[in-house]
Amino acid sequence: MSNNAALKITSDLDYIITGKGKYVSQKNYKEEMLDKVEPYIKKNLKSGYIIGENNLKLYYEKFMVKNPKANIVICHGFGEFTEKYYELIYYLMKENYSVFIMEHRGHGRSPRLGIDSSQISVEKFDYYTEDFKRFIDEIVIPNSSNKNLFLFAHSMGGGIGTLFLEQYTNYFTAAVLSSPMHEINTGKAPKIFANIVSRSLRILGRGINYLPGQVPYAKKKASPTRSTSCKERYEYLHEKIKKHDEYQCGGSSALWYIEGVKATRKLIKKENASKVKIPVLLLQAEYDTHVIPEAQKKFAQYATNCELVKVDGSKHESYYERDEIAFSVFDKIISFYTKNV
Repeated sequence: MSNNAALKITSDLDYIITGKGKYVSQKNYKEEMLDKVEPYIKKNLKSGYIIGENNLKLYYEKFMVKNPKANIVICHGFGEFTEKYYELIYYLMKENYSVFIMEHRGHGRSPRLGIDSSQISVEKFDYYTEDFKRFIDEIVIPNSSNKNLFLFAHSMGGGIGTLFLEQYTNYFTAAVLSSPMHEINTGKAPKIFANIVSRSLRILGRGINYLPGQVPYAKKKASPTRSTSCKERYEYLHEKIKKHDEYQCGGSSALWYIEGVKATRKLIKKENASKVKIPVLLLQAEYDTHVIPEAQKKFAQYATNCELVKVDGSKHESYYERDEIAFSVFDKIISFYTKNV
């Protein structure tokens, strides 16, 4: 059964006491990340490549701890890359979890598939899921110490992760879905308009073109963004993006949108969502403008054991928000995993 209770704290004092010494505060975020988190992360980092669908070489990173309680696999979102998750990975490792993350096709150090170096496109959405399965089979399971696998999947990765849970029911013991892409928010353009335009472009042989409204990467981006209201976390990451061409992602192709819509229609059907029997924590951001909350509610109703938690005050990235939001989200995630070890 789903639970629509809001995730919030009762006062500023609560999150200060909870997070003090445990989480990195936005007040000195860059310094702590550079001086404490990054050295620890990089000391325990091993990277490599696997061969995904269509013989694509896909980059991954793994962070191993001794005698882990369990193993957590991260499935990242649209336009993201491994370093976006270093803060979360740091906390999970400190809780004695080994962590694994792969950069999806068209992202980070995995090959781009669009008409320029920043466009995000994909041949078939199912390739994301099959790549993810290969990563788990070839890298995660052989390094898992025969311990349970947990999933953390955000946004587009939440869509990929949901499809995976529905198709491969015996891999994960529990899963956190953070603002999962169960339906795409097309913004000011009505969904029917986006559907007609994208299909027309594909019929005309121009499916690889940018979907109208989508543009290449631009170095100047306002802060805060649609995704987070935490200026410090955003600016720390944006500095890295500006310095590394491989992290610079723009908008999507029409084909990516078409494939994304097909995938989301599939994953919220009752016949598919009801196959997910494991405990699921679904974090729904109050002010999300990237995905549609009603679709998340449908999935939560159909899945056997899904707790839907509304994160008050949060934009799309609740795990990357202001301290008063992020700290309570970290607590909720870690508590959920601990309960399911």
